[in-house]
Amino acid sequence: MGKSTLLNALVGERLSIVTPKAQTTQRKLLGIYSDDTHQAVFIDTPGLVEPRYTLHRSMREEALSALDDADVVVAVVDAGFPPSAEWARTFRSTFDRPAILCLNKCDRLDPGSLAKLERSLEPDTWAGVFRVVATRDEGTSALREALAAQLPVSPPLYPIDELSSAPTREFVAEMIRETCLEELEDEVPYAIAVQIEQFKERTGSEPTFIEAILFVERDSQKGIVIGAGGRTVREIGARSREKIERFLGSAVYLELRVKVLANWRKKTRQLRVLGYRVPAEET
Repeated sequence: MGKSTLLNALVGERLSIVTPKAQTTQRKLLGIYSDDTHQAVFIDTPGLVEPRYTLHRSMREEALSALDDADVVVAVVDAGFPPSAEWARTFRSTFDRPAILCLNKCDRLDPGSLAKLERSLEPDTWAGVFRVVATRDEGTSALREALAAQLPVSPPLYPIDELSSAPTREFVAEMIRETCLEELEDEVPYAIAVQIEQFKERTGSEPTFIEAILFVERDSQKGIVIGAGGRTVREIGARSREKIERFLGSAVYLELRVKVLANWRKKTRQLRVLGYRVPAEET
């Protein structure tokens, strides 16, 4: 659906990781946009997947929990993916607060097909309908203005120069996970959890030292991530380091290790250790 790309466009910075693979987002990420007149706090959530195991249930609860504190909800529809529109029709009837419909990836449809899709989603039932191409930052300014008009009057919740409430090490872990999703095929990258073991900022010209563990579920996955002669994990490390250095604006020494944490996506205890939400039914 492009939720993460949309959040990045709305905030004006690349905060959420973005890959062509589905289910890239696993946890909520808060992004903050401030200007002279208002502050908007955006929450990027995991997609509402049908749960197949404990991590999926965690992701679904993480997404739905964002509704508890939201003043406005944005339903993001992939204009070129019919099941996404079907989901939006059902989703609109599940809550009673202002909801805006965002038709993303509108460049995938011709104008006639796009108008037909919009009519089928009953535009009068939404607080607004917006056509967006988030990858090109088209339509996002109008969407941001519409959201600002729906927000309650309040002092800023965060300092106006902040872009997120998340600690730096969380962004670093996500950049490494993003690189794993880009570099590895099939199910392997989804079986990877990244944990930052050490994050030491140096003084002067010394690089920031970061040590991260890539947890996988099986020995066979560990072999794939490491690669022949360590080639794959070195490539993941090199590409991750480049992203982290751009993000931090300084030199980085990145050390990656790969460990097996058997079936971590299916086990409550492992999810808790790795910092994921534990599904309510399993607490």
